[in-house]
Amino acid sequence: MRDAGLSIVGDTAPGFPARQGYGTRAYGNTSPGTPLARWLLMRPDGRVTIFAGKVEYGQNIRTGLAVEVADELRMPLSAVDVVLGDTDQTPWDMGTFGSQSTARVGLQLRMAAATAREALLELASQRLDLPREDLVMRDGSVASNADPGRAFTYGQLVDGQTIEREIDEEVALTKERDFTVMGSDVRRIDAQARVTGRAVYAQDVLRPGMLFARILRGPSFGARLVEVDASAAEHMPGMVSVVRDGDLVAVLADDDESADRALSVIQATWEGGARGSKIDIPGILAETKRDPVAVQETGDVDEAFRHADHILEATYYAPHVSTLPMEPRAAVAEWDGDKLTVWAGAQRPFGLRTELAGMFRVPESDVSVISMEIGGGFGTKSWYPTGAEAAKLARIAGRPVRVAYTRQEDATEGTFRPAALIEIKSAFGTDGTITAWQCEAIHAGPMGYIAQRGAQTPYAVRDVAVHVYCANTLVRVGSYRSLGAAANHFARESHVDEIASTIGLDPFELRMRNLSDARYRSVLEAAASRFGWQSGVPPTNRGVGLSIGEDVGSYVASCVELAVEGREIRVRRVVTAIDCGLVVNPEGVRNQVEGSTVMGLGGALYEAIEIGEGSILNTSLSRYQVPRITDSPEIEVVLTGDPGAPSTGAGEPGLVTVAPAVANAVFDSTGQRVRELPLKRQLR
Repeated sequence: MRDAGLSIVGDTAPGFPARQGYGTRAYGNTSPGTPLARWLLMRPDGRVTIFAGKVEYGQNIRTGLAVEVADELRMPLSAVDVVLGDTDQTPWDMGTFGSQSTARVGLQLRMAAATAREALLELASQRLDLPREDLVMRDGSVASNADPGRAFTYGQLVDGQTIEREIDEEVALTKERDFTVMGSDVRRIDAQARVTGRAVYAQDVLRPGMLFARILRGPSFGARLVEVDASAAEHMPGMVSVVRDGDLVAVLADDDESADRALSVIQATWEGGARGSKIDIPGILAETKRDPVAVQETGDVDEAFRHADHILEATYYAPHVSTLPMEPRAAVAEWDGDKLTVWAGAQRPFGLRTELAGMFRVPESDVSVISMEIGGGFGTKSWYPTGAEAAKLARIAGRPVRVAYTRQEDATEGTFRPAALIEIKSAFGTDGTITAWQCEAIHAGPMGYIAQRGAQTPYAVRDVAVHVYCANTLVRVGSYRSLGAAANHFARESHVDEIASTIGLDPFELRMRNLSDARYRSVLEAAASRFGWQSGVPPTNRGVGLSIGEDVGSYVASCVELAVEGREIRVRRVVTAIDCGLVVNPEGVRNQVEGSTVMGLGGALYEAIEIGEGSILNTSLSRYQVPRITDSPEIEVVLTGDPGAPSTGAGEPGLVTVAPAVANAVFDSTGQRVRELPLKRQLR
């Protein structure tokens, strides 16, 4: 790590709670107890390289992190290079999820860059024999204020030296008034590589002597392999070998096509596994709920219900949904003795490294995971079995092996958004004041933190009882953009509209009467103002709806206009206001919210996995409907909030308000209250 130039090193990025695993180990390049990790290197050529354990899967953190460093160092954005998610080069990181890259790692890199800035000023002061207050930094140089001709580039200041400084967590960061890049629209620094095909994904990696694998998959959840006959495949053109290791059966070939042909002729017998023509997911959720957690408890809801003017009870359901990233999972693995290198598109490269080290009983320092470009993740690529499969097959074959999933394979072997069954009971007065709120939210899967996200009510209600439960539906669940917040917001914001309808109050007015948080009120007012909010207006097929939400510390509100014709729902316009604190790159935030909106529309209108005979039936895009360009409405994003406040996430909050706003607009248009997603399937 002792490269020529100025290195800025540090430990854990700030703000990660120990309960999530952050702060319990060194943020070093290998394992706990290692030297501090390098975050920034100023090179003798005047370029700076920054290092982060996060990965890029379309959310544009490569640009955002570079923008923050460029501003702190007073240098051109074009002079900043970014290394992401390489376990041999970057600081340890738990994973890229939770919309935390800018909020946490961005702050750490700003402090690293500011520390470097102070070190460069110190070096320039010595070289120019001038006090620091007489120096000015701009465009990658330090010059005399009085005589700009007396100047040194950053490269000249560090040339011939090897300097290491530890991040100063008390260093002064650049004030908003002095930003030159932050807060401005910046084009993606990797845009050209992506649109010209130069961006390299895991499927693009080629290694000398590499074999191409295809893996035999079971016909249903939990099926066990009893017998396999691969004799017909063994002598096919391009075939190298058939591997059987326990339940793992794979063909290794010289190319993908040969592997596909060989796999198609293998005969296998399976037993066990889930069966049945249809699985009643809501029923299973209700029957298997367990592990209750009190998320929010104040006052006495039972007493409040006894004295209520009005009581409303309703149940809401959100199904399992596929994450469906554009790029299916892929990994290439290569062994050199006992040292393993894996090229992958995983959201958790360090987690994958730990998994592989344990699997093969080698030190983590002998496993390298190199993150490639990733074509969408949305949480599901935190689960990355292709890395282990490729590594196991490469170990057996003694040659590099690539495992690349097909679209159908990625749909069945990946993870799904947890289904949720949510029961809400509320009490309220004729004036619209909500006096009691009781919520029982059951989410599929063993991970309670997924269910808890977004379960709290933001409304100023005195008597509240919110509990969440886990349940088992046999479907492999995992992270999904916004986790459980999407389902929880759908239920809560639909219910609030039902309260408004019950007493004949405008949904906007009802929310404003029950919101005390200034940030919630601000985003709601901003969205409604830009939208031109007016509910209950003819013609009959037109409908408008709104909702509010909070996720990963960011506040959002969405207004939707749509038309309903028969069972067709056409969303015409969406306006979303978001308060995510300091906005590093406004265009980046708008892109994130626009993407969240389209993804949210898919979950609201069409998306749900279909299960039959213990397997996923709609694994192809011909059967699993997602929004296409022709389905995308006009989307407008309003940025609000205090730029002096810390940055919070932008990748997920824009999704949570979409489904409830659409459902509320459907009610406004048709008078039909739909409490189950996807909405299009429930319309009468």
